[in-house]
Amino acid sequence: MRKNRNTKDKKMEQETRTVRWFYHSIPFILLFLFWELLARVIHNPFILPPFSGVAVRAFSPSLAYHLGSTLAFSLLGLLIISLVGLPLGMLMHRFKKAEWVLNPFFWFLLFTSGFVTLGIAPIIAPMLIVWFGLSQLTGLLHSVLIPILVVALISGYGEKLIAVRVGFLLCWAFRIGVEAMPGISNRGIGYILSKYAYFHNVEMVYAIMLLMAFTGLFVDRMLKYVGNVVIGKEEIKEKKVK
Repeated sequence: MRKNRNTKDKKMEQETRTVRWFYHSIPFILLFLFWELLARVIHNPFILPPFSGVAVRAFSPSLAYHLGSTLAFSLLGLLIISLVGLPLGMLMHRFKKAEWVLNPFFWFLLFTSGFVTLGIAPIIAPMLIVWFGLSQLTGLLHSVLIPILVVALISGYGEKLIAVRVGFLLCWAFRIGVEAMPGISNRGIGYILSKYAYFHNVEMVYAIMLLMAFTGLFVDRMLKYVGNVVIGKEEIKEKKVK
C-alpha cells in the first residue's frame, strides 16, 4: 500500500511539474512571437532585430568566456554576502536589541549610497576608485557592499531564501555594471555589452541582454530549488524536536 501511494505521489508531482513548466513558458512564447512579428513589421534591424537572429547570436562561442567570468564573480559575491549578510540578518531576527541597533543604521547606509533612490550606487563607485584604484578589488567591493546590506535587512525579517535570491540579483547587476566601467575589466558580459553598444551592433546587444536574462533566471531557479530543499529539511527537524 505504501509503495502504491509513493508511486502515485511521484506521478502527481511529475504531472504538477509539467503543468507548471507549461504555464511558465506561456509569457516567454508570447513575448518572443510578438518580438519576431514586430521586428518583421518594423523591418529595421538597427532598432529591433528579429528574435530568431538574436537567439542565434546568443549562442556565439565568443560570449561563453565573458559569461563565465561574470557568473564566477557574481557567485563569489553571492558567497561573500551570504557569509556576511545572512548572519547579520539572523542576528537581527533573533535579538530585538540587535535589530534596534543595526536596522536603522543599515537603512541609513543604503540611503547614503543613493541605491534606494536611484537603483544604483553612484556615490560608492567613485569613492572605491579613489581608495583602491581601477582594479578587480574595486569591482568586487562595489558588487558586494550594497547587497550585504540588502541581504541583512531582508533576512532580518526571517526571509532568508528571498534575501539570497535578491542578493544574487544585485551581485549579478552590480558586477555587469562594474565590467562596463572603462579601465576596471577587459572581460565579462558588461565589458562586451558596452563594446558592442559603442559600435552600434544592436543584434549582439540584444543577444547579450537575452543571455544575461536567461542565465540570471536559471541561477535564481536553482537557488530557489536548493533553498526549498534546505528549508524543508529544517522544518522536518523542527517537527521531530517538538
